[in-house]
Amino acid sequence: MRRTRWTALFVLPVLLLAGDFLYWRFAVEQLRESFEAWTVRARASGWDIRHGAVASGGWPDAASLRIENVSVAGSVPSGRGDLGIRDVEWGSDRLLLRTHLARPNVLEATPVGPRELRINHGPPIPMSADHLQLRLTLRLNAAPREIDVEAVTLAISIPGLGSIQIGNVSAHVNLKPDAGRDQPAINFSLSAHPVSLPEGVHWGLGPEIEEVELVGVMNGPLPSGRGLAARATSWRDEGGSLELHRVVVGWGQTRIEGTATLALDEDLQPMGTGTGKISGYGAALDALAANAVLTRSAAKAAKAVLTLLANTPADGKPEEVEVPLTLQFRTLSVQQVPLVRLPELDWPDR
Repeated sequence: MRRTRWTALFVLPVLLLAGDFLYWRFAVEQLRESFEAWTVRARASGWDIRHGAVASGGWPDAASLRIENVSVAGSVPSGRGDLGIRDVEWGSDRLLLRTHLARPNVLEATPVGPRELRINHGPPIPMSADHLQLRLTLRLNAAPREIDVEAVTLAISIPGLGSIQIGNVSAHVNLKPDAGRDQPAINFSLSAHPVSLPEGVHWGLGPEIEEVELVGVMNGPLPSGRGLAARATSWRDEGGSLELHRVVVGWGQTRIEGTATLALDEDLQPMGTGTGKISGYGAALDALAANAVLTRSAAKAAKAVLTLLANTPADGKPEEVEVPLTLQFRTLSVQQVPLVRLPELDWPDR
C-alpha cells in the first residue's frame, strides 16, 4: 500500500509535466502556423515581409517565437477607421511573439531594437525604448477586440521638431467596429509620465510635462472614405462625438483635471464644452503671456475672472478653481472669457 502511494506521488507530477509539454508543443506549432499564414496573406496583398531565423521557446507557461531581423513595408488599404496612413516601413532587430498557455487568445508582441518608422514615404522617424510591448486580445477570423501598448523610456524623433521622450506610457483601446450612430466605437485610455518635450522650442509652461492622462470614448460609426477630410465629414454627419471622461495634465506649476464632449462643426473644426479644475492658473497665465502664447490682455482678463471664482487653500497650496470651458469657432473660452484661438485643422483630401 505504501509503495503504491509513493508510486502515485511520483507518476502524477511526471504526467502533469508531460501533458504541459505536449500542450506547449501544440501551442508553439499553432503560433508558428499563424505567423506563417499571416506572412503569406500579407505578401499576397503586396506587403514586403522579411525576417531571419525563427526559434521557439517559453515552456512551461507560454508559447513563444523569437524572430530575428524583421522588416515590414507596404501599403495600407483604405477603409473604416484608417487614419490616412497609406505606406508604412518599419523593422526591428528581433521580434518576440508570446501567448500564455492559460490565455491563448492574448498575443504579446515585443520588438527588441526597433528601427526607424517611415510613413507615406516621408522622412524617417527614429525611435527607441528600453521596453516596448503590444498586446492584442484576438477574435476568431476578425480584427483584435482590445489593444494594449506599454513602453518604458520611449524616445521618438519627429522630423522638423525634435525628440520627445516619455518615461512610462500605457494605452488601452477597446474596438467595436460595428458600432452605429451614437454608439461607442472606441473606448480608450492613455497615461504618460513624464514627457520631455523637444529642445530648441520655447515651451510656455516648461520643457517637461509631469503627467498626462486621458480616458474617453469615441461614439459613432468608424469613419470611411479615401481621404481624411472625407472620413472626418462622414464621422460628423453620422453623429460622431468624442467624450473625454477624464483629462489630467500636470505641467510646471499648473495642474488641470477636467471632462469634455467634443464634435466637429460645419468647417470640420473641433467644438464642444467641458469643465476644468485648474490649480496654479496664475503662474500658468503669466508664463503663457510672457511667451506670447496668449496676449497680455487675454491673460489679464482670464486671471481676473478666475480669481473671483477661485478657492485659496489654507495649507499654502496654489489657488484652485473649477470653471466651464467652451470651444467654438476655434476659440477656447473660460467662463465665457476668450482665452486662446487655436490653429485651423487642415484635413488632407488623400
